[in-house]
Amino acid sequence: MARRSDARVSVLAVLALGASLSFLSFVTPNWLASDTRLYGAEFVKLGLWETCFRSFRGPHDFEYRKYFAGCRWIFREEYQTIRSFLLPAFFIATQVLYTIGFVFLLVAVIGTLAIELCFITDREAFAMRILSTIMFLAGLFCTIAVIIFGIRGDDRDWMPDPEHNFLSWSFALAVVACFCHWIAAVLFLVESRILYKRELKREQHSFSLEPTGIKG
Repeated sequence: MARRSDARVSVLAVLALGASLSFLSFVTPNWLASDTRLYGAEFVKLGLWETCFRSFRGPHDFEYRKYFAGCRWIFREEYQTIRSFLLPAFFIATQVLYTIGFVFLLVAVIGTLAIELCFITDREAFAMRILSTIMFLAGLFCTIAVIIFGIRGDDRDWMPDPEHNFLSWSFALAVVACFCHWIAAVLFLVESRILYKRELKREQHSFSLEPTGIKG
């Protein structure tokens, strides 16, 4: 197996970092959080798929019939009465876009593992260009998702006590992961160029060693 280029080593490291951060941000419930110093806050924290309340009642429950407390899956049947409140359009867009980006990331990780572990050499430069495109799409969808949530996540019309809510560490991990996706896309493209030049040089060298068939 040929020696890995610096771009190859770098893209593997950046891809691993980006995938780890993206996975953590995808599964942890800390995209939005309430200031812990606020006594009696109804809202605690929220992620893409889980939300935590402390004695919260629905915005249209004027008779105080039901309170929500603890951390639960956001699509749980118990939340049916406040589903429209929990899932405004911007948050659904964030979930969908980030999930699409995460799927592209998984495809890129699987493709990279296949190349590295199976020692694929044929058309490897082309495979790197494909991986670059996939990581570009992962970065694009994830970036749009974090921009949407960054603008609307602590909106005054959403979670209770908005003046005490802030974008938390899961969101920060998602932002850093987006940068990693973009960097990985560029590095995959650089690696494809390196492999293309290496293949071209090998073909030229092989052609120069072929017998010409001219007799003296």
